[in-house]
Amino acid sequence: MRDARGQRRRTTIAVVGAGLLAAGALLALPSAAVTEADTTEAAVAEMVRADAAIPTWKLRHYIKVGGERSFKLDLVDELPQPPQLVIFGGSRMQRFEPSLALDLTGLPAMNFALSNFRTEDAWAISNYLLTRSPDTRLRCVWGLQVGMFVDATFAPGLVYDQRLSPWFTPELLAEQAKLLGEVHPTDLLVTNRYAGRGYLRSNSYNVRRAAGETLSASLVTWIARYVTARSAVTHVQSRSRLYFEATLGLLNQHGVTPCIVIMPYHPHALEALTNAGWRPRLTALKAYLQGLRATYRFHLLNYNTVAAFEGHTWYFYDGAHPTVENSRILLRHAVKAAPESFR
Repeated sequence: MRDARGQRRRTTIAVVGAGLLAAGALLALPSAAVTEADTTEAAVAEMVRADAAIPTWKLRHYIKVGGERSFKLDLVDELPQPPQLVIFGGSRMQRFEPSLALDLTGLPAMNFALSNFRTEDAWAISNYLLTRSPDTRLRCVWGLQVGMFVDATFAPGLVYDQRLSPWFTPELLAEQAKLLGEVHPTDLLVTNRYAGRGYLRSNSYNVRRAAGETLSASLVTWIARYVTARSAVTHVQSRSRLYFEATLGLLNQHGVTPCIVIMPYHPHALEALTNAGWRPRLTALKAYLQGLRATYRFHLLNYNTVAAFEGHTWYFYDGAHPTVENSRILLRHAVKAAPESFR
C-alpha cells in the first residue's frame, strides 16, 4: 500500500508540468510525514469521542491540532462513497449545501470550504482525495476572492495532519512549523455546527442574529474592520499562485474543468472597498485568471456583484458572507452558467 501510494504521488506531481516544477520546488514531493505537534491529541480525541460509533459531524466537541481541516477530512473518511464534487473556498463558501449540489448535478458532493482557505489547501485536499479514490473525476466549484492569493502562514492542519502534509516538501513544512510556533488546539464545535458533508449549518453569525444583530449593524462593523485591510496591495502572492496553478493542472489531468467563481460583496461593502482603492486589486485578479486560460481549462464566473448571479442584498451576514439563501441562488446560477464543470 505504501509503495502504491508513493507511486501515485509521484505520478500526480509529474503531471503538474515541468514549468511549474522548475518554478516551484515548494510543490509537494513525497516526503516523510511531520510528527504531530501535540502527542496527546489522540488521547484527547478518545476522551471527546465518548461513543466511537457517533459520526464525527454529530459530536459535541472536536479538539485536534488540525482543526477544521482535520474535521472535514474525518467527515470524508466516514462517507459511504467518495465525493465527486468538492466545494472549495473560504468562509464565504461554507453555506453551500452538498445536498443542493446533488439535486442540481447528480454528483455526491462535499463542502471543503474552510476559514482562511488558501490555494495550498486546495492542492493538498485534492491530492488526498484523488489518491484515496484514484478513479474518481473530482469536479470542483471554487469560490475566490482577492485576499486568497496571499502567501500566508499555513494552517496547522496542513503541517500536522498526515493526510495533508505529505503533499509539501519537508523544507516548507519545517519553515511553516517554525512560523506557527506552539499550537494549542481549541474546540471547533463551541459555536460551529456542521452537516455530514461539511455544510456549516450555524456559527457565531447565527448566534449574533438570534441575539438581535441586524444586517445594517453588521455591515457597519464589517466595513470599519475590514475595508482598509482588504484594500492593501503589499501581499506576496508567488507561492499561492504556484499552488493554484498546480491544482488547476492536477484537476485538468483528471479530465475536470473547474468552475472558478469570484465571490460577491454586499453593495455597501463593495462601494466602501472601491472608495478605498480596492478596485485595482480586483482588476489584477481578473487579468491574472484570464492569463491562465492559455494553459489551463476552467470556467470563470465573475459574481463580484449581487446582480451578476441574481442574488439579493438582504441575504448576507455582513459585507462578504452570504447566507444559505444567496448561496443557493449562486450555486444554481453557476450550474446553469458552466454546465461542463458539473458533468
